[in-house]
Amino acid sequence: MEHPIVEKIMKEGLGSVNLSMLDDEARKRILSDVGEKLYRQNKFTEAIEVMAKASDIEKLTRLGDSFLAENRVELAVLCFMPTKDKQRLNSAAVLCIQSKNYKLAAKAYEAADNSQMASFIMQNFAEGK
Repeated sequence: MEHPIVEKIMKEGLGSVNLSMLDDEARKRILSDVGEKLYRQNKFTEAIEVMAKASDIEKLTRLGDSFLAENRVELAVLCFMPTKDKQRLNSAAVLCIQSKNYKLAAKAYEAADNSQMASFIMQNFAEGK
């Protein structure tokens, strides 16, 4: 049976509940359930946000790899940013540059602690775009 908090979050959004009263394990389990449901409903951005809030790094990494395989680089970057996986973020940033999504490339580089590349991209490519 589904936890009542999962149902409430699905109906009213993440801001509708205060999860701070729960222990870390229960909070992660509830958020993971919500993330899975959102993903199955093709609400990918919301699912990624909830999984990040749950600190479900393993799931975010798998999901990001899956999005990359489908050439959905923007969603992959959103998955990789909370993981701080420098290799994946740098690789995804290159793909963002190739697709001329310079702002997202800069964000990916920034999340990978590659501030030099992030600054270079913003100064040379992302101005006004």
